[in-house]
Amino acid sequence: MLKQDSHTPASWLIDVLIAIVCGLAFWWLAFEKLGRAHMLDPWNTADMSDYCNGILHLLGEPDVPWSIKRSKITGWVATPLATEQGIMSALRTSSAVATTMVGGGLYLWGRVAGGRTAGILAALAGLALSPLVLLPRILTFYPMVSAFFVLGAVGVTAGIVYRSPRSLFWAGAGIGLALLGDVRGLVWAVPWMFGAVIAVAYSTHKKRALKWLLAPLAVSFLIGHWSYTKDAVNFEAQLDVRPLWKMYGSKDPAHQPPYDTGGSFVWGHSGPWKLPQTGLFIINQMRLTPPKGFPPQVSRFGVDNHLAPMKPVWLGAGLLAILALIGRPRAFLAVGVTVLPFAIAFHGQQNMAEIRVRFLCQIMPALALLIGVSLGKIVDGIPGPWRQWKGGSHPIRTFVAGGTLFAIVTGEISTPASPWASWRRPWPVVSELLVMHPDSEIYGELGDRKKPCARALKRDQDAGKWLAPLRRRVKVRDVEDPADPTRR
Repeated sequence: MLKQDSHTPASWLIDVLIAIVCGLAFWWLAFEKLGRAHMLDPWNTADMSDYCNGILHLLGEPDVPWSIKRSKITGWVATPLATEQGIMSALRTSSAVATTMVGGGLYLWGRVAGGRTAGILAALAGLALSPLVLLPRILTFYPMVSAFFVLGAVGVTAGIVYRSPRSLFWAGAGIGLALLGDVRGLVWAVPWMFGAVIAVAYSTHKKRALKWLLAPLAVSFLIGHWSYTKDAVNFEAQLDVRPLWKMYGSKDPAHQPPYDTGGSFVWGHSGPWKLPQTGLFIINQMRLTPPKGFPPQVSRFGVDNHLAPMKPVWLGAGLLAILALIGRPRAFLAVGVTVLPFAIAFHGQQNMAEIRVRFLCQIMPALALLIGVSLGKIVDGIPGPWRQWKGGSHPIRTFVAGGTLFAIVTGEISTPASPWASWRRPWPVVSELLVMHPDSEIYGELGDRKKPCARALKRDQDAGKWLAPLRRRVKVRDVEDPADPTRR
């Protein structure tokens, strides 16, 4: 059996260096080689005005409020760069950093769960998933939210697998990151906390382990008080499907206002005593029945082309990961609790009115992890030469497996995982830049919410700073039809 539950300082240094290389390679391949295979527009600027205005708010612009649905801490890269680089260039840099964090995080997540082969294959598997490939081309804070979730999963996995008091510090930090990334990070935090508490219960130093677990959560709570505004849209309100169903014509009395949102949970502003109310709200939401004809036609393209093909992959990778980890209880528990919220979120996409790449990029990292762990176990466990090296993955096997998967995900070997496989459909144009770009034909017809960002983009253009190019002859449409020539 490979000794994957132990780690020395020297091996950690090697793994950190590998993670940095994996992260940089992940970003470069996604941005330079694979991205254009998966989208019709080179940049995704959906909801960009929220983040553009958010940067202006953090830079002290008067009368530009912070969006009540966003977390300020996710702008930690873009905000300090915006003054010198300009808004869009800062967002581009932020997405590049976040993509690197996701690629390196996938390696570390797989490494802790299943060994170095699993880690490298998990990072490579992410390059076969279009929402992850498009991370560096999403000019918002969504990529940073994805990075928070991935690094959070790394911390929780390490805490459960290694189970020492100090390793449980990383579990607490991971849970705190998820709660800071997005109000809906509570979906991630609850099962992760459950797994961490089990690890504490089995620790030989329970009191110390609990202190190490809770310390970073206390810091995260204090940061959350700043990161989310007092009037932030709470967890329940963001998850409540009833207003959406009513908007699409539901006459069901259970879908009509007024809406009781339970505990109104916002990290940094709500105490844990509100969680039972929040849990009851979630149970009540699960009992609701979608209206007839939902999800609407606008979401069918996303469901048919980006969700349905992934369902058997999730199922197959999940079953193989169970078989791979069944003999290692700690890793089994760690992968189970860290993957669960991503899987729940993927399942929840089935009934969404909008299936967007910016949502799926926060969900799909777990699928890459399951693929990496499954393939890593197969590669490391095949009888033959070079089976073990110093009790872990043999570098020759890892190199061969990594090289093969690299050729597959880059399309050098033609398979269904190729970026140009016949079943794939590129993501349609979803762009706020079409109405906010200084050269837009309707630049002067903006609503009040978009005007501060539009003015900032005009200042950046006049100063010679980078703006994503405006696609000509493209109209903003509600129905996502990639066959529509106005989208090309």
